[in-house]
Amino acid sequence: MRHTLHVWADEAHVGTIEHEGRDDRWGLSYAEPWVNDTRSYPLSPALPLARPAADYASASIKRFIEHLLPEGRALDVAVTYNGLARTNVFGLIWALGAETAGALRFTGNANPAPPTAESILREIPLQELDRRIAEREHVPLTVWDGKVRMSVAGLQDKLLVYLDRPLQEGGRLFLADGPRLASTHILKPDTGNPQTPHLAVNEHFCMTLARRMQLPAAEVSLLRTPRPVLVVRRFDREVQNDGGQPRVHRRHIIDACQACDLPVAYKYERNLGSAEAVRHIRDGMSFERLFGCADLTANKAVSRLAMLRWALFQFLIGNSDAHGKNFSFFVRPGGLLEPAPWYDLVSVLQYDGFETELAMAYGDVFRHAEVSAFALADFAARCGIDRKLMRREGQRLAKLATTEAAAQAQAADYESEAERVFVQGIADFVARQADRLTQLVADAALWKDEYL
Repeated sequence: MRHTLHVWADEAHVGTIEHEGRDDRWGLSYAEPWVNDTRSYPLSPALPLARPAADYASASIKRFIEHLLPEGRALDVAVTYNGLARTNVFGLIWALGAETAGALRFTGNANPAPPTAESILREIPLQELDRRIAEREHVPLTVWDGKVRMSVAGLQDKLLVYLDRPLQEGGRLFLADGPRLASTHILKPDTGNPQTPHLAVNEHFCMTLARRMQLPAAEVSLLRTPRPVLVVRRFDREVQNDGGQPRVHRRHIIDACQACDLPVAYKYERNLGSAEAVRHIRDGMSFERLFGCADLTANKAVSRLAMLRWALFQFLIGNSDAHGKNFSFFVRPGGLLEPAPWYDLVSVLQYDGFETELAMAYGDVFRHAEVSAFALADFAARCGIDRKLMRREGQRLAKLATTEAAAQAQAADYESEAERVFVQGIADFVARQADRLTQLVADAALWKDEYL
């Protein structure tokens, strides 16, 4: 049997996804009004509005959908509570597709909810949130009132909430359902794992550092329940005034793996791992592939510059886990891409005992400590970046990072002595990385092209 899901962007009918389960065959049909609308966009570059002569590749449709699902424990919870197999991608998007990353909603109903339908808001008092965080090993954080809530992709525990006004103005947290409202923020509680202490504070520091450096990172704040919780403002959501009532408009985004039509398992460059027998296989997302996505954007030069800054900033903070699902694009009308704000910025190298191989190599180097001037020159050559531009940007960012990291370490956001000591450690690390990057990009600019 073939089953059908309807795809929506706000109240607009985008089209249908069909699935034949036995042979795992997928089909896509865009709705004619959607195709003819000048404001419309394709799901991804691999699934254009104009149907290809050979039709859409079944595997490309499945890959696109799979990227919308949560990972890790959140996926296990969704599987268990919905009585599904982990491999049942169609069943999972049917169960969880009312709230995904970006603009799209997936429903079994061919008719949208009427625009006048009331949204359901379920408030989450801080005391209840704190209790649920404490109990999350027994009752998963994605389960509320007996229902599994969608969690955006990633391995960390997350909860999608609607915030009625900024936290500093007394904003309240809600679970939101209905046609008018959707989540506007992502809550990421501290893990409580002794191997990754102060993870929420770590991400807050790195995200705020990027914003202090005038880099395009998502807005974040720390909520205390009193446990630290990182609150991330969703850049794929816009709250609008509709007749005196708030309405959440969803913006379509895709990550770099979706832009390149790669599977979730290919988010790391060494998609088969780093064992001796397979370490030479590098079919996953790489900096070279990422920079190639600039050809799909309206302004290639601006996009490449944004990608260069992103790559250099990851080096400055020591984020070895900057993989292909950690860079996203807005999909503009017609299908052109535009780099989206940054997210998931963490100084992974602050933690001992973890595999810190780089998710994507600088040149041929997968170890942070082994990145050399030649590796950066090789990186620039592969990605089509002028090495003098890299020197200028690297040294500018290094100077900014040293000053702003020191200032952020003194911010009032960090309440305990342990938090203040921890962020000072990140600031000191960033300062050392800045000195290192300043020299590396200067030396990289001196290599002759024929050696690369």
